[in-house]
Amino acid sequence: MSEKEFLDLEAQVKNLIKLSKQLKESNIHLLKKNKELSIKEQKLSETLASSAKKIEKLIKDLKKETK
Repeated sequence: MSEKEFLDLEAQVKNLIKLSKQLKESNIHLLKKNKELSIKEQKLSETLASSAKKIEKLIKDLKKETK
């Protein structure tokens, strides 16, 4: 392997290491965002379920009143 080929290979390896670090940082950021979104989704689901129960109760109460 010539000196030029070796230097080119070394540069490619350095670029791959840099890219790998950037991907790792991106993945960590995305994991954090996914966790935050999951928590928000869970809270929204709980709110929706609670609201649905309250609406069902209101409908039942209104039906009782009209009878």
